[in-house]
Amino acid sequence: MKYPPNLVLTFLTTLLLASCGNGDSTVSMEVRLTYNDALYAVGETVYKGDTSVKFEKFYFYLSDLQIGDQLVEEVIFCNAEDSTTMNYEWSLDKKASTLSFCVGVDSLNNAMDPTSFDVGHPLSSANDMYWSWATKYRFLRIDGRSNPSGTLGTDDILLAWHTGKDELYRCVDLSVQLAGAIKEGDHLILEFDLDQLIQRMSLETESMTHTMADDYDIAVKLSNQLPGSFNIRVE
Repeated sequence: MKYPPNLVLTFLTTLLLASCGNGDSTVSMEVRLTYNDALYAVGETVYKGDTSVKFEKFYFYLSDLQIGDQLVEEVIFCNAEDSTTMNYEWSLDKKASTLSFCVGVDSLNNAMDPTSFDVGHPLSSANDMYWSWATKYRFLRIDGRSNPSGTLGTDDILLAWHTGKDELYRCVDLSVQLAGAIKEGDHLILEFDLDQLIQRMSLETESMTHTMADDYDIAVKLSNQLPGSFNIRVE
């Protein structure tokens, strides 16, 4: 059967437009820990001056993650030992030149009951980030050890930085680090710079905080380091 040329042309034009509209509109993001500009894996020993440091647990929340005017994630839980919690993908409505997020859990979610969430939800009690004694979430949970001698051993100083409470919610705007607009198909690398995080922290006298009255100043100091400890780039 022969079809009129104008009908064939219309069909081909429609097909072409449809194919153009089905391009990859997703943006992916990988969260990485770094130390002195090198990738850091939990359990590795690094050095702050002559002091050896090893992080053995590293958990944190990111909330209100926005690309342009689009909220791509309300809250995500990052476990540095679980790659599935460090890699994300979203559909992007349009190009964007801004990216921002906050470290921790916003006040509304911080008042939620963790048992009300499914196991796979970032705020689930399965992630062991909820303080039952405070009825609040931990925003940042870092456990490890250090030794000023330069060698880890039996005389290590234990490290436990557990921050929380609404007042320690810190927001980060990395828009100025973007060389151009974020667009479909881009892969974002979000780096959490650990040497920047601990730069002003004393590993001997400020090694412990559970955000309680007697160590609250340490939690504040650590939280104030967070905005300057993140970097973003596009691959």
